This record gives sequence, structure tokens and C-alpha cells, in this order.
Amino acid sequence: MHFTYCPDCGARTVPRQMGDDGAVPYCEKCQKPLFDMFSTCVLSVVKNPAGELALIRQSYGQQETYVGVAGYMKPGETAEEAALREIREEIGLDASGLRFLFSAWHAARGQLMLCFCAESDAQDFQLSQEVREAKWFAPEDACSAVRQGSIIERVVRTAIS
Repeated sequence: MHFTYCPDCGARTVPRQMGDDGAVPYCEKCQKPLFDMFSTCVLSVVKNPAGELALIRQSYGQQETYVGVAGYMKPGETAEEAALREIREEIGLDASGLRFLFSAWHAARGQLMLCFCAESDAQDFQLSQEVREAKWFAPEDACSAVRQGSIIERVVRTAIS
């Protein structure tokens, strides 16, 4: 989000040079820069003791291929807390052994994706309304179940390597 008006006082911003950042929207009334904002999301796969990966199909949006468990971070929670919360909410698994894989910019949605792999001994899913289907995939099958060239493909490839 690019600020044209200050979210605190409503005054129109003016561009102000901010060192290496260049011209940044600035509120002269509040005397503060308003750097562009974007959403931060978590994207996870869950691995079971057999090395299989849990992937899901959502009940909305694109449903042709499988995806990972994803969601927005809430104010006040860490990325790790958000990843574990989303896994619990969407597929009903208590996960542990969370490992950060990488971050990726999702240009189409203007989001920063923080990508994880978690572990769970549980096998049975309890799906939320957001999830149409969840399935365990053998490592060799997981890559072909997701959209080629996508962030989730990179997550799967990193998690199984």
C-alpha cells in the first residue's frame, strides 16, 4: 500500500528524501515517513514420519493443483506462531519441528511469503471450511501435484531435499 494520505491524521503526504530509500511519502503534520506496506503471509508443508508431505486443495480460488497451508500473519504473532496456527486451523494437525525454508515475494498478490516445513505424527486431517481436500504425497509425487514454477513447488523441492 502506498500512502497518499496519513493514516493517523488524514493529511495529504508529500514526497521527502529519506536517505537510500529515495522519496518516501511523508506526513508533515505528524512528522513521520510512511513507507509502503504489504501483507506478510506464511506458507507451509507438513512432513510425516514416512517422509510424505501434506498438501491441500482450497475450497475457493484455484483448485486444479494442490497448494501448501497458507495464511496471513496476525498482528502480534511471530511467523512461526502463524505457521503452526494455520496448520492447526486448516488441516487440524498439531505440528512441531518447524523449519524456516526461505522467503519469497509473491508479485501477483503483493505479498511476502515466509515458507516453512513442519513435522507431525498425526495422519488424519480435520479440514476447515477453507480446505476442500488434504492429502499425503510421497516426495516423488508432491512436485507434480503443485503448479510448476510456483512458490509452493519451490517449498516442496526444498522440504524434500
